[in-house]
Amino acid sequence: MRLLGAEEIGRFELGGLLGEGADMQAFEAVDAESGARVVVKRPHPTLVSRGMHGDVEKRTLLQAEVRARIGDANGLVRLYGLSERGSFGWYFGDDLGHPYPVLVEERARGIPLVGSVSDMVRGHPVGLPLNLFALHPAKAYVSQGYENPVFTVLGVIERVYGEGYLAQDLGPQNVFYSPGSGESRVIDLGTLREPSAATSRRAAFDLNDILFDAFRLYTTPENPPREAAGFARTREFRMPGTLERRAEALSREYATANDDRSDGALRVLSKIGQREYVAVSEFRRDLQDYLAIAMTIGRDEVTEQAWRQALEGLTSPYWKKYLFEGI
Repeated sequence: MRLLGAEEIGRFELGGLLGEGADMQAFEAVDAESGARVVVKRPHPTLVSRGMHGDVEKRTLLQAEVRARIGDANGLVRLYGLSERGSFGWYFGDDLGHPYPVLVEERARGIPLVGSVSDMVRGHPVGLPLNLFALHPAKAYVSQGYENPVFTVLGVIERVYGEGYLAQDLGPQNVFYSPGSGESRVIDLGTLREPSAATSRRAAFDLNDILFDAFRLYTTPENPPREAAGFARTREFRMPGTLERRAEALSREYATANDDRSDGALRVLSKIGQREYVAVSEFRRDLQDYLAIAMTIGRDEVTEQAWRQALEGLTSPYWKKYLFEGI
């Protein structure tokens, strides 16, 4: 991993704020040397100003180290580097009173599968890409050979696991998708954890916990919407408890589908609940079998027409802020 000098950050000409979460801010920028469009990230200024950004720094450093080993050919955006700690008031226009590092990475092309919570609160159709291209892709679209973005996510999970870590937060907010090319890019690894065995005080945490989230977030027991507005809806599954109980709860939802996809979903969730998966490749094969069936259910000319109408929603002004390829 290349460590950037604090003064080197000036080479990235800062633009506007792209987004922010509880931990980080992200800004658009341009590399003055190459002209490449990049993203500049820093710990959230509220945390920095209070001197409470230590944990964010540690997570950022670990992410950068793992990403440097993995490289950018596995579905991850390219990492330009992590800066030395500095105040960066001269760069961001504020003096937060504490030093912090800055992360610079490639700006992903495409649109997030699910937009930010703040955009959802404002009424924007943040769930449209996930429904269109992962949960309910049209038969006509799938027939063109585009791969479900969940398989890019699995590829990143597999590479991170090979480095000894579990990537907890590879949800659709962290995946950008280009409908024109079918390419998916993971923009953030989130929190990385090492696997741990069960103890008297806590349950085990292993690959199956991560695969459960992949199945929960990128599949659905619901049929494709029969009207365009249905593709803009977002789903929220909050499932506390042990992995076995969460897998059982999700199994009950799939059982109500009462069609050919139920058997495949219940088989996957049973294996997850019993912590039987020891490699991503095993889960990938089972997921491929499940999706091959699920993609044939509930799809007729009415749902195909609804999908095409919903697709036109991606031409609305909201999506213009992304490096968005044509549909």
